[in-house]
Amino acid sequence: MTDIEYNKVKESYIRHVQSYMKDVGNLFPHITIFANHKDANVDDKPAVIHIPIPDEFMENDETKDTFVNDILPEVFKTVKDDFIPYSVAWGSEAWVRSIDKDEKMPDDYKSIPIKKEVLFVSIESKDKQETIIYDIKRDGKQVNSDGSITDVIQLTEAQESGMVNATEGRFSGLFKMLEKA
Repeated sequence: MTDIEYNKVKESYIRHVQSYMKDVGNLFPHITIFANHKDANVDDKPAVIHIPIPDEFMENDETKDTFVNDILPEVFKTVKDDFIPYSVAWGSEAWVRSIDKDEKMPDDYKSIPIKKEVLFVSIESKDKQETIIYDIKRDGKQVNSDGSITDVIQLTEAQESGMVNATEGRFSGLFKMLEKA
């Protein structure tokens, strides 16, 4: 896959996540794999595989670890039966806490005030990791395409976006996990 093709798939995914979030008012937890089909009879279009994370696995650290360590490797093995993955993405709504770089980090990070709500999108491949961050502004309510009342959301690329060279946490390193599966 060329860089141009990869960028088209990546940009399409990001537009989809933004559109979904604006229409529904939130983002469901999921992991997405960008891949090519192994079957030569399938058209040349890349595959975009969404793996929703059931709510019960997002309840606490223990259930998240169970999903990442026990369930996800099995899902990755199944995906690799039919596809040749070249990237893994995940998106999440998050609350950002921040301190000035000159400030001392407190022992309890939870004592740092929450500054803003963001949409966090991380995309990992063999050669790179990208992180795109959008500030979320909720401004009233709307009726969406399903007739549900949702938040009106504006997404603006955050100043920090692209400045994050690497992320850490249970949902980072997923592409390496996928390669090993």
